[in-house]
Amino acid sequence: MSAGLRARDGALVNHWYVVCLSNELRSRPIRRVIYERPYVLFRNEAGKAGCLPDRCLHRAAQLSKGTCEGGRLVCPYHGWNYDVSGNVVAIPSEGPCDLPPGVRVRPNLFLESRPLCEQDGCIWIWLGDGSPQPLGPPWRFPHASDPEWASYMMITDFPNEVTHLVENFMDVPHTVFVHRGWFRRKAMKRVPIDVEINQGSVLVTYHQPNDSIGFVGRILNPKKQPMVHTDCFIFPNLTRVDYSFGPGYEYIINSQCTPVATRQTRVYTHIAFRLGPMTSIAKPFMRWYTRQVIEQDVDIMRNQGESFARDASENFSFTEADEMHIAIHKLRRMGAAGDAGLWNYVRKSEREFWI
Repeated sequence: MSAGLRARDGALVNHWYVVCLSNELRSRPIRRVIYERPYVLFRNEAGKAGCLPDRCLHRAAQLSKGTCEGGRLVCPYHGWNYDVSGNVVAIPSEGPCDLPPGVRVRPNLFLESRPLCEQDGCIWIWLGDGSPQPLGPPWRFPHASDPEWASYMMITDFPNEVTHLVENFMDVPHTVFVHRGWFRRKAMKRVPIDVEINQGSVLVTYHQPNDSIGFVGRILNPKKQPMVHTDCFIFPNLTRVDYSFGPGYEYIINSQCTPVATRQTRVYTHIAFRLGPMTSIAKPFMRWYTRQVIEQDVDIMRNQGESFARDASENFSFTEADEMHIAIHKLRRMGAAGDAGLWNYVRKSEREFWI
């Protein structure tokens, strides 16, 4: 891990990542760092978002510390103006400039803008070379605009990296230790699981309909119906956790992990749920509850991250109960190497663990 995160992740850079929430980007520019590179985001007068390197061409000032005027990004040092495509469209020290929209002051004065896509309340950035493939993020947050569901987004900074985070978000055995009393209690119950790897995803199906998920189960499952629980990793950086408790009672947790730097990741967690007649009033409690649980994951990921800071090797010990971890590691390694075979890799296995 002596090399930077961008170098170590290789071809994993060539994908779509959430750079900010739509409602974070308003009248002022904002700065975001992804894969160790700083970017500035802003909107033009029509509301279109732009994303440029956070460094003025003139004297390298941080553009994110500037202003937005007339839909242009204005450098705080000498006032150079940029449009959302990265063109320098005005240089105040050279006098008034009345060029048509999108025309550069000089042909060679422009910053390379990054392709963006805005959907489901998020702004996604394409970090790869050339045109985006696919043209937009293939992932949609489920039920983001469904009036029968309640949903909200949470942002959390984790002191660890994507592979370890997606494992954590899908890992059931850790819940009886990290989330003791909040999520599960140690009961020494046998849990059979199916692990299916197909088209860059790892789907885990749990065969334990009478599982309990702590005191919050009284809200999620007031009728005490059998629970259907699946976890899914979606290459390269998404997890989806589904709980279903019969008609009208469902809970879905999506986590999209944006790499920032070595042992730094920003996670955008989309929570969607419907809880029968409680759907319209449960959001404040669910938001509070999920924040408590997520902060416990932050603590254990910091624990692991500090260990990596002292010893960068990742020589893990695996058992059969870690089949999901092994699969995620394999797909992420194949992706970093640019191995397109990950999309054709198919495997199904039956395992079990105890909680």
